[in-house]
Amino acid sequence: MHSRKIVATIMLSALFFLSFGLIPVLQAAEFSADMETKSRGQIVTQGKIFMKGDLSRHEMNQGGRQITLINRPDKGVVWTLMPQEKSYLEMAFDPEKGEMMSGDWSQDLKKEGKPLGSETVNGIKCNKYELVDDGKKVTYWIAKKEELPVRIISSEIEVNYRNIRLSNQPDHLFQIPSGYRKLVMPQIPGMPGMGNMQGMPGGGNMPSFPSSR
Repeated sequence: MHSRKIVATIMLSALFFLSFGLIPVLQAAEFSADMETKSRGQIVTQGKIFMKGDLSRHEMNQGGRQITLINRPDKGVVWTLMPQEKSYLEMAFDPEKGEMMSGDWSQDLKKEGKPLGSETVNGIKCNKYELVDDGKKVTYWIAKKEELPVRIISSEIEVNYRNIRLSNQPDHLFQIPSGYRKLVMPQIPGMPGMGNMQGMPGGGNMPSFPSSR
């Protein structure tokens, strides 16, 4: 039996990972990769990412607990799976927040970006770009061949992709496994409607990336 405290902790962790883990990728690309996210020089998440168009799956470990986030903007939901308990939480997908957190690396952004030459990052030859949006600077290292982000750095966060594997991703990765039970979303003080990020790790300040125009 899950206590409200455990469920609330998992939910806060999921929101934290969503705010720091959903990063710009090339829309319609299908690939998998190892992903590492840092904030203020400290590793926030390490795990794997799977992309199929605008669907994403993040597998990560938090303090020995496995957490999987499945982002389904087509259904308007984000699922947080807890494989050890075979259960899941469901949160509404906010298109406005989703755009802020996961703006695509598009041709428009490429045109807006300031080219900074070429560098090899994580073993991949990349073109480097700098974009400024609302006074905030974000630097992208984009793989020359696939035009996928390999590294993204802002003033608040750094994300690295490694071992990128371009391949078709099976549909079942973006679905709730059979036998999982849905947990009731607890109410958290100071977080009405799940829109208030106060009390979260890192002070609840979401990093923002330039969104596609």
